[in-house]
Amino acid sequence: MINKIIQHYITPTLLPALRPSVAKLSLGVLCEVSAAVAKLGALLCLIQLIDDLSTQWVYTAIGLWVISAIISSLGSWLVHDAESLFSNRLRRQVAQHLVRLPSKTISRYGDNQLRRLVSEDINTLHHMVAHLPAELVTFIVVPASSIAIMLSLCGPIALFTLVPGLIASLYYLVFLPRFAAKHGAERITIMGDIVTAVNDYTRGIRVNRIYGTQTGALTNYYDATRRFTQGIVKWVGSVALPAAIAIALLQAVATFAIAYTIAYQLSPAAMASVFFFGLAVVTPVLKLGHGLDYVTAGKHAAKNISDFLQQAPIASGKLNCKSQPQKLQASNLVVVNDKKTVIDNLTHDFVPGSFTAIMGPSGAGKSTLLRILAGQETPAHGSVSLGREELFELSEVARYLAIRYVPQDTGVLKTTIRENLLLSAPDANDDELRLALSLARLELDLDADASLLSGGQQQRIALAGVFFE
Repeated sequence: MINKIIQHYITPTLLPALRPSVAKLSLGVLCEVSAAVAKLGALLCLIQLIDDLSTQWVYTAIGLWVISAIISSLGSWLVHDAESLFSNRLRRQVAQHLVRLPSKTISRYGDNQLRRLVSEDINTLHHMVAHLPAELVTFIVVPASSIAIMLSLCGPIALFTLVPGLIASLYYLVFLPRFAAKHGAERITIMGDIVTAVNDYTRGIRVNRIYGTQTGALTNYYDATRRFTQGIVKWVGSVALPAAIAIALLQAVATFAIAYTIAYQLSPAAMASVFFFGLAVVTPVLKLGHGLDYVTAGKHAAKNISDFLQQAPIASGKLNCKSQPQKLQASNLVVVNDKKTVIDNLTHDFVPGSFTAIMGPSGAGKSTLLRILAGQETPAHGSVSLGREELFELSEVARYLAIRYVPQDTGVLKTTIRENLLLSAPDANDDELRLALSLARLELDLDADASLLSGGQQQRIALAGVFFE
């Protein structure tokens, strides 16, 4: 059953990261269900105590409550541990896929979108993975067990006490999810627009302060917040009345009024069973209904991550290149940017030991050509080979060792020069790091903050990283 729930709410591309956690999630769900059944057993002991004033029922009820607490804690730990491992695996999967995507594909995603993919979207899956399976199973087991106990003690008339919970459940399980699905995606998009506008405005805040401009990021922020406010007002106006009715029906007083009306002539034990178990539908609906808000957001986040993981990565093979220098050859390359052909039928041999300068006006395709030659982009037509082997037939490691590419816009981490260089050579010692800096014509303290360096110095740090074997 857990597998069916997972397959319904989780897209196939996320299953490789989730599958190792299924066993632990299933065990956690079993613990949660067992804890819920133990609580019902404790209530049944209290009902039996009314007819039989024996300490046996008291001790049994206390024991069942203690067991329920222990099992519930164990189940909570299991599902949260499984979910954290799933989140870590999914982040690695997204990161590994990201570094294998063509630069042109990555450029379609903004900074905010990529940040949301690896942080917010994955965090949004928490409730759907860690809580929803147990809540769905509990929603079935607890009402079924409670109804069976009431029927055995009071007969079919006890079913009338379930009416408030059943009516309220229609709001939480039918109306609210459909309404949330309609407006939830729009609300998430608007929140993304707000965050993007704030980030853009922060990066350009000096321009806005100097010129007092009301265009660009600031205007986008005002527009997004206005749409958010209007959406919230519309949302509250649409759900306020149904929510008030549902909440009123879910209050214990509504169930207890019906319970007393139908059970006041029954025995004390039977009346107690109606009062105790009459909330059989109300309690799970309250718990599950709160989680359904997160399910809609979780499904939207899962779709975002799935769409990203379905982007085609750069092809690679299993071949290794020879240790001696090889000729890099571009054959009949055609480069297209925005449906415009910028390089048409280029053929050139880059021989070992030579320097080649690529010149041209802005937008001529120089950077795109370099990425294609480095194996980080796929040409519209033609091929690139290293020696006798096609570039995309080489393994990822062989391609990286054979071709080192330093992009025009290089960024550094806000940490020391040493930490930045260790990303390229984790096992390098300080002498090797200083040698790499020297080859890049940079004489700086390894403990200096790389983020405070000039743009040219930061580029030289990136250049120093290619000198490590």
